[in-house]
Amino acid sequence: MIVDGERIRLLKTNGLFKGISESVIKPYLKPKYFFEVKEGEILYVCGDESSEIFLIVEGEVKIKFSSNGNGSNNVKHKYLSDFFGEDEILNGSERTSSAIANTDCVLFRISSTELKQLSVSNKKIADNLNCKAEDESSSSPNIEPPEYQSQMDSIKDPGSDHLENIDDDVDWTLSDDK
Repeated sequence: MIVDGERIRLLKTNGLFKGISESVIKPYLKPKYFFEVKEGEILYVCGDESSEIFLIVEGEVKIKFSSNGNGSNNVKHKYLSDFFGEDEILNGSERTSSAIANTDCVLFRISSTELKQLSVSNKKIADNLNCKAEDESSSSPNIEPPEYQSQMDSIKDPGSDHLENIDDDVDWTLSDDK
């Protein structure tokens, strides 16, 4: 079970609460806001009512947007410190995507009413929502955020110890062979 200090730390690292004081976050430390989902579990589907936003505390979620008849799938992956589901709430529309747990996850959910209250009463939260919308409109889907990649890089391959003994005189410069 996650204790309050750990919950605060996890929420403060999330993009929605970035730069937000603990006094704003403390009312949301109740266990009812945190929940677990198993890999493959559906969080919502296209056409559902947009009633809550989700913050990722652990795991990975896949968001699939409708193809709009053009035959292409637009899929984005969300990782630790990401949040999702806010676009439809802010636009006052039903879900335009489906969300599925890509791994076992711990998520934090907050209702659309609470999100609207928070963004009206706290300019920094409104700014964080706007910054995310701007970032996503200028980025490509399926690109892992740097903090996720650094987490993955920190996992050491047990079979790589032998690489430490490679001759340092070898020129490892890459060249273009065109």
